[in-house]
Amino acid sequence: MQRFARLAIIAALTLGVAGSVTAAEPRDVLTLERLAVVDVQRCLLETKEGKKAKTELERSMARGQARIEKKSNDLQQRLADLQAKASMLSEPELRKRQEDLMRGQAELEELSAKLQEDVGEKEALLTEKIYKNVSTIVAQIAIEEKLQAVLVRSEMTIIYVDPKLDLTNRVIVRYDKEHP
Repeated sequence: MQRFARLAIIAALTLGVAGSVTAAEPRDVLTLERLAVVDVQRCLLETKEGKKAKTELERSMARGQARIEKKSNDLQQRLADLQAKASMLSEPELRKRQEDLMRGQAELEELSAKLQEDVGEKEALLTEKIYKNVSTIVAQIAIEEKLQAVLVRSEMTIIYVDPKLDLTNRVIVRYDKEHP
């Protein structure tokens, strides 16, 4: 029963609906009267800098994909050529060409992995920069409005919140003004 009471108090605090403490509740429970939420993912995707970063990542990925496709097409052409001429080639020549194809396939896989790694690193750097700026802006707004807590809004953490408590649009507007 005590565990259920603790869970109810935590749930109430998380959803921002905790009122004043009653005699039946523990006296040391924090009550949040000034609460807000921010959808950081939206900030990452909808700020001008976030949109620019997304476009840059997509371009980088497209260039890498073009290189991979070119190499893949070359390998397929070489394989078709080998299959067509296999019966006419000597055993050592056939083995040499097969090894070349296997090496080419390994290079293709390495190129693909490198592309994924590079794009992932770029995305992480850009995301980290934007996230830090968003955090600073959220902290500024929280201080200006004397908020006690600002929670990160996502479908996994907050199911419902009154739209009046959502700072996301204001954060995006301020971000775009401060980081053009």
